Amino acid sequence: MRHSKRRVGHDAYSCKVLTHVIRLSDGHVMPDWIECKPSEAEDVSRRLRNREFDTDNYSVRIRRSPKSRHAIDVELWENYEGHPVRFW
Repeated sequence: MRHSKRRVGHDAYSCKVLTHVIRLSDGHVMPDWIECKPSEAEDVSRRLRNREFDTDNYSVRIRRSPKSRHAIDVELWENYEGHPVRFW
């Protein structure tokens, strides 16, 4: 059995939707995941695209490979020197 899936019942599996958590204060990116049932993965992906997991301090995006496929849609805070807002 692959380590990306674990047995949770008779024939039930869980899966992980890989994400990046972006800290809005400085743009620091942290890898993370959302664990769900395979039947819920499409709904979780839709909710991620609709920014339903975002908070006041963090944005959560689907992890994509290669890096050039990342969505460039996160607006970071202005820094203390008043530099313009950057995008991740």
